[in-house]
Amino acid sequence: MATTILIKRSSTAGTAPTAGDVSVGELAVNTADRILYTKHSDGTVVEIGGGATGGFNNKVFYENETNVTANYSITSGFNAMSAGPITIDSGVTVTVTSGSVWTIV
Repeated sequence: MATTILIKRSSTAGTAPTAGDVSVGELAVNTADRILYTKHSDGTVVEIGGGATGGFNNKVFYENETNVTANYSITSGFNAMSAGPITIDSGVTVTVTSGSVWTIV
């Protein structure tokens, strides 16, 4: 008999799990938005993959939010890219670690 494994999920467009909804490394999915989430070791909820989809499921666009609302550190040895303009909320810090680059286009 096969075993069914279910992860936390929502089918409501535009919703994401909060840090209280998932544990570090636990997965959650929004089936309406086709986005997979996990909780990072720093306590933030992050997207895994995702992005907008065009006709025939062509992934030709990447959409990002325009406000940084929680502290974030780019993983050492990785680069990050955002489409701007980007606003960093008051009291929030974005850390670009050694060996990393954050490019805003």
